[in-house]
Amino acid sequence: MKTRYPLAFATILTQAVPSAAAADEKAPPARTGTGDATYEVVRGWPRYPEGKSLGNLHGDMAADKGGNVYIATGSTIQVIGPDGGFKSELGPDWGGVHGMKVREQGGEEFLFVAQTGKKAVSKLKLDGTVVWQILGHPDVEGMYPHISRYNPTDVDVAPDGTIYIADGYGMSLVHIYDKDRKYVKTFGGKGAGAGQFNVCHNILVDTRGGEPSLLISDRQNNRLQLHDMDGGFVATIDAELGRPCAADIYGDLLAVSELDGRVSVYGKDNKLIARLGDEPKDRKKAGNGVGPADWHEGALIAVHGCTFDSKGDLYAQEWNVHGRVTKYTKVE
Repeated sequence: MKTRYPLAFATILTQAVPSAAAADEKAPPARTGTGDATYEVVRGWPRYPEGKSLGNLHGDMAADKGGNVYIATGSTIQVIGPDGGFKSELGPDWGGVHGMKVREQGGEEFLFVAQTGKKAVSKLKLDGTVVWQILGHPDVEGMYPHISRYNPTDVDVAPDGTIYIADGYGMSLVHIYDKDRKYVKTFGGKGAGAGQFNVCHNILVDTRGGEPSLLISDRQNNRLQLHDMDGGFVATIDAELGRPCAADIYGDLLAVSELDGRVSVYGKDNKLIARLGDEPKDRKKAGNGVGPADWHEGALIAVHGCTFDSKGDLYAQEWNVHGRVTKYTKVE
């Protein structure tokens, strides 16, 4: 159910709590990256009504064509409008959302979410209405010793409707279902070899080339793997990541968020262009308890989710009990 506020209520919108170490507001916003992947911080995003905030974050982000940004919080999915102001919440039934995508099917956009706590993957309308759910792991004898071993961290769908579920916090398997949610096959498994995973945290259908492919964030192996749509291993794109957690695409650009405190940006050929947000080497990073007093504008700490919006602006969502999201806009 959407929460709507009268126009007069908008006058009490305030910026998110600023860092004690934030840059002088009169100084130019912080920049990060290099060359064609140079970004500048957008200050004061998002804005909330009095008493509202991001809260404890351990999830992902997504954006629709209308400019709305969706943030998975500890208990709901927040919707931030194109103007950067808090718009509504989807919930409270959508607590525990971990991975999240917005995808268009049949001319309509939908949210696809993975919930680790509920061991479910769901397709939602943008107002939170449930279209369908896949509850629990595939019904394959011997695959899972107990339901507790199944903890899906992400989901994506191919242009033909095929569904891919990453069991990142479970057994490091990827499950494939057809467009009618019938189980097809499973690939991956725990390990460090080609095509194996140690926490397949995120899965992304890449449609930049002539044929779709799968990009899988192999978090604890510190690498990004490329697979074909049947699950076959193709190549390792980057083996020098800092625990990759999420990824998104805008145009030819690919962004990969890293728990060790940065976002890596690649071109259409999957060649690295820049690492964002890791310039200050003395910053605290990779901890979810780092508070505002130790935040530095533009410098990232523990990036768990990321997304591009409809204009190509980039967002980095931290794993942080205090709630932190940084919006960057590309410097032309």
